[in-house]
Amino acid sequence: MSEEILQAPEAIKKLRIGRPNPNYRPLIFVAAPFSEVVKGDREVLTQVRDYCRYIHEVGGIPICPQLYFPQFVNLHHYHDFQVMNFLCLVLLAKCEEVWSFGVPTRDMKFFIKKAFAKDIPVRYFNEDMEAW
Repeated sequence: MSEEILQAPEAIKKLRIGRPNPNYRPLIFVAAPFSEVVKGDREVLTQVRDYCRYIHEVGGIPICPQLYFPQFVNLHHYHDFQVMNFLCLVLLAKCEEVWSFGVPTRDMKFFIKKAFAKDIPVRYFNEDMEAW
């Protein structure tokens, strides 16, 4: 279920409504081009880090397992890759929304589909971090 089109700061404000703690920061799952991040594509890594920084700056907590799981999970082993996918889905389920940046890749579409199945709202942003 795609939410109304709101720019990121307004989306975070909406997620804070009704929260007793004014410093509340929602968990936002970052749908990132997984394969490119895992392969170490420096340009994509920089973009994904920028997306995470942006979520942090507007008041959310970015959850982007693609950035940290490859540091300790051997993705060249099928079993480890499957475990990592499971861990990603566990983290996805803990998030209030999924934010997808740029044109969704096959990997990103997988997590977006899982979010829809769990009734987790998905927001789409272009590479300049503008909602569309």
